[in-house]
Amino acid sequence: MVTEIAIINAVPGKENELGQAIIRGLEIIRKHPECISAHSTRCIEHPGRYMLTNVWSSLEAHSVDFRGGPLFAQWRSSIHGLFEGSPEVFHYQVY
Repeated sequence: MVTEIAIINAVPGKENELGQAIIRGLEIIRKHPECISAHSTRCIEHPGRYMLTNVWSSLEAHSVDFRGGPLFAQWRSSIHGLFEGSPEVFHYQVY
């Protein structure tokens, strides 16, 4: 299993709108058969910063299968125009 952590920063003034879009978008991510779980949290100190935590069966399930398929385009369109820059994404596994 691999845990994907993505940090997404809202466009100023769109913090709550991004949060709601992320929540709706989790249902899209969860549709992928190799997604084990997906949830999001909001930073207390920086309310425009969200952390998306997805657990995948493998790195390839996320980086190749999900990102190369139609669900990724649906997910990104759900948050399009609500975040600044590019999300910071890293993958982790049990050490």
